[in-house]
Amino acid sequence: MKYVLLLFIFIFSLPTFSQETISESSIKDPDEVPFAVIEKVPVYKGCNKKSSNVEIKKCFNDKINSFIASNFNTNLGRTLDIEDKSIVRINVFFKIDKTGKITQIEAKSEYPELNNEAKRVIRLIPQLESPGYVRGKPVTVPYFLPIQFQVDNPKSSANTKNDKFPTFRGCEETMPYNELKKCTLDKIADYVRVSINYELADKLFPTQKSTQFKLEFTINKKGKAENITAQAHKKAMAIEAINVLKRMPKLKKPGYKNGKAVDTSLSLFMTIYF
Repeated sequence: MKYVLLLFIFIFSLPTFSQETISESSIKDPDEVPFAVIEKVPVYKGCNKKSSNVEIKKCFNDKINSFIASNFNTNLGRTLDIEDKSIVRINVFFKIDKTGKITQIEAKSEYPELNNEAKRVIRLIPQLESPGYVRGKPVTVPYFLPIQFQVDNPKSSANTKNDKFPTFRGCEETMPYNELKKCTLDKIADYVRVSINYELADKLFPTQKSTQFKLEFTINKKGKAENITAQAHKKAMAIEAINVLKRMPKLKKPGYKNGKAVDTSLSLFMTIYF
């Protein structure tokens, strides 16, 4: 199996985004500042400290993307049974502390081996030239980095004949695996968007026009969402997202592996506008 690096999406900060479950996420660090409002952006080595924030952000993005592309072990995929031409996404979360060191690294994908490799590479990133600053004071800056790969593995197609992704109503279960996966995830995201309490979001974030949250859950063998957890900027928003998913109707079909119904772990990272 060969992995082809397809795309590194632009890095952006996840403002004060909790890495905890909602039961532990209500306490905020006053020394953590969202990237969107920080006065001085963290500076990657080789970037010009005297440049504007916009230029430093771009330089940071370019440097870290190049670093990951050069250091990620693309041969690791040969041991994983992933369908040919699949797009694999790894969501990486980390923080830049007050000394410019990258800490609290997390990686989320369907494949633990890729999660570990993503964390290994992020740990190799050298300490930044300077951390983020607000009013002359160093602060911690949270970041979110999505990494995407396209898989080149023609031999895997024969192994996935009897595998099916969970099927949301309105998606055709006869679709190829990747098309069905996209359809189901898009439909779930649409359901969340139309069901979320926008008045609550507006009340929680009166000075903003959008917010983000991440949902992790399982579609069980009966097609129902369970084991739901959420990460959000406010605890109340995380609870609302969980409640929305709890109300989601049972899917038309669960996931199948080798022709047998299985529990399928899913995750959604969403931005809503209000």
